[in-house]
Amino acid sequence: MWTRNKSLSTLSSPKTKAATVVGAGLAGAAVCERLCARGWEVTLVEKHGAPAQEASGNHAGSFHPIVTPDDSIFARLARAGFLFSLQKFSSLANLRWDACGALQLARNEKEAASQQASIAALGLPPEYAQLVSREEASRHAGVPVAAGGLWFPQAGWIQPQSLVSALLDACGSRLKRVFGKQLHHLPPEPIFILATADDALHRIPHARLRRVRGQLTYLPEESFEAPHVVVLRGGMVLPAVDGLCVVGASFDIDDDDPAPRASSHEGNMERLRQILSVDVDPAGLQGRVAFRTVVPDRLPIAGRVDEGVYALLALGSRGLIWSALAAELIAAELEGEPLPLEGKLVDALHPGRFARRARR
Repeated sequence: MWTRNKSLSTLSSPKTKAATVVGAGLAGAAVCERLCARGWEVTLVEKHGAPAQEASGNHAGSFHPIVTPDDSIFARLARAGFLFSLQKFSSLANLRWDACGALQLARNEKEAASQQASIAALGLPPEYAQLVSREEASRHAGVPVAAGGLWFPQAGWIQPQSLVSALLDACGSRLKRVFGKQLHHLPPEPIFILATADDALHRIPHARLRRVRGQLTYLPEESFEAPHVVVLRGGMVLPAVDGLCVVGASFDIDDDDPAPRASSHEGNMERLRQILSVDVDPAGLQGRVAFRTVVPDRLPIAGRVDEGVYALLALGSRGLIWSALAAELIAAELEGEPLPLEGKLVDALHPGRFARRARR
């Protein structure tokens, strides 16, 4: 439905269907695909020499929903993004992914009670979320796990670089790719979609965008008995993908160190112990550091910033489930179509929400 605040929406399609997208990660690739599917001519500008070089370059990541007893805005947005992403993944060619299922293990009794309350209150279908005991969770995982929790049968893992490549390939000849270039100013004529925080910091007042350093550890599959599904508990352990199991990740606010470090690997091995109760020697571990952007409310930014300028960023650690839906939202706004989200969720994502809160 349309949001009640007409200033948040574009009610008519531009006369010229041409746009420039800045940033070739998950967000940028997703919006390119959604615009090209509607007949737009899109120029993609990326400062690196290839797409998916930041957080989208990780070996693999998990996609899964979230549930809360009050069905919060965060949980509703995660549900909408997760279900939309499943449809998108199924439609793309040459995608490396597996809907093997995901377990969200309870970290303590309080979280276990919250999970039980969520399932009791929301009446969710079992193919979306189920409450499972420790024994049931271990059967799903194929290995012993440390606790019971929630089972998401349609969740799983995906290789982000393959997703970015598949989205860009789906654009066909309507997409012009410009790599190894930065835009230092935005000419006033075309539509611009900023899909990288570097180019949006001064355009979104009061947003308080922050960089988070996330270090992943890559374990050879022979180093421990890996789960057959994604397992989460204050961190994540993925099944083996091309011989490597991904464990992580650190969450270091305003830490700009790009090099993997031993202390972060040790933290990831502690996450592994909390999930599977296994020990792996942290000496000589390999991994990758990537940076992602977050804002205080942990929701993405998606919508019109200024005349002719839109933003799709701050996806945090949930770009795999939020990017496709946020891109659809922006494309629908530009086309003057009904929006794919209810008005309250549209408002919750809009770049102007921070200035509105500051005024209040």
